[in-house]
Amino acid sequence: MLKDLAKLALRRTGLREPIKRWANANADVPFHTLSPDLLVGLVRAFDRQKSYAGRAYYEFGLYQGFSIWFAEQISRGRVPDDFRLLGFDSFAGLPASDVDSTFFGPGDYAVSYEDVTANLTEFKADFDRVSLFKGFYSPELFETIERRENLPAVAIAVIDVDIYESCVVVLDFLRPRLEVGSILIFDDYNDMQRSDDHGERKALREFMDRTGMELTELFELGRECAGFEVTRAPS
Repeated sequence: MLKDLAKLALRRTGLREPIKRWANANADVPFHTLSPDLLVGLVRAFDRQKSYAGRAYYEFGLYQGFSIWFAEQISRGRVPDDFRLLGFDSFAGLPASDVDSTFFGPGDYAVSYEDVTANLTEFKADFDRVSLFKGFYSPELFETIERRENLPAVAIAVIDVDIYESCVVVLDFLRPRLEVGSILIFDDYNDMQRSDDHGERKALREFMDRTGMELTELFELGRECAGFEVTRAPS
């Protein structure tokens, strides 16, 4: 799988260096993603999105940082110089979930802030454009970030948070930043047997009912990933 990801990244970005093992003396694991379908979704989203002025890329759920690194690489030459890529993660894994506890447990997919930034640094991400925000998703966290940051509208947002409770808070945070033409990619939309009672799928459907947002489906990739374009912004 890693070899295929390397080929895809090289083909889409023109990079000359292969994806190699990350520089962390305390960990003997590759720099990779658990969601290869998401990379294809990112390529499709950046190919489709034409309106980047005054907008940004948002990603929730970074794991090792590979997908935000990949997004930063393929955005080069496509977006304005001041285009920002914003990544949000607890860096301590998933929180506990009442709705999805059968499928996920606290601490799943934990990778530290230090390891993620080391990955991005080694593979030459542009930190003039990439910003990372640390904390479990909550209204209080996002309110704190909003007070100190200028947060543009959404060009593309990747929501890879797995569990229902996290997705609810993320969508509420994005609500004033979603516009017609914003693209949303849910890495786990079809996870948990496509159940409307679990995960990102449940959270999105409730959010649409509550806000009147309308979407057009752009793609489904693999068993879980799905992408949508906003056709009516939430009210």
